[in-house]
Amino acid sequence: MVTDDPDTPDNGRWEINVAAIGSHVPGLAQLALPDADINYGWGDHVQLKIDTPWLISHQDGEGVKTGLGASELGVKWRFLDRETSGFSMSMYPQVSVNFDTSSPRRGLTSSGLQWFLPLEASTEFAGFGLDGEIGRSLGPQVPDTPHYWAGGLILSRDCGHQLECLLEVHETLAPQDAQTLLNLGARLHLSDSLALMGAIGRDVGPRSDDRQDVLFYLGVQILR
Repeated sequence: MVTDDPDTPDNGRWEINVAAIGSHVPGLAQLALPDADINYGWGDHVQLKIDTPWLISHQDGEGVKTGLGASELGVKWRFLDRETSGFSMSMYPQVSVNFDTSSPRRGLTSSGLQWFLPLEASTEFAGFGLDGEIGRSLGPQVPDTPHYWAGGLILSRDCGHQLECLLEVHETLAPQDAQTLLNLGARLHLSDSLALMGAIGRDVGPRSDDRQDVLFYLGVQILR
């Protein structure tokens, strides 16, 4: 799912998500294969993250391009716990960095550093889980990296043996454009340390170059 939650791995534990992520906007199809999202629990309330994709991109009128996508580096600090407060909250500053400087030149990624500064919260009620996030994206003032607000909600519930179902509504408010992503997902717990995850959705905002006609995720989560 696009919206994040305040949870962090236990101290000294790893959460590794390896996935295929695909999207299509008018004139551009892109696939991250693989996308490696690696998280580490540093203490009881801090998570360190690096997320790096290998991109396969096809734009109308051009050939297929491949290369390293922008890596997201982040530090999540959970400063409220559900056990003591009834809900959890965290702050999760992240920055996207192009370690391969040729990717922006070839049009695979946006140039410059892109920051995302969100707050997350989660709670439970009537057998449902509720996660929410709101944040501000900041980056170079160039056409392909505008500043924008983003926020989302995820409603989750157990819907079968070891199966969790999720419904997400995520809003992006960019200059002269607003898109609402509707996303359906599921997580199948195969064991305490292994789960399969999948989601599919699309934007329902006004027609624009940034509206995603389809967004899908298929991956595996490993806890160590």
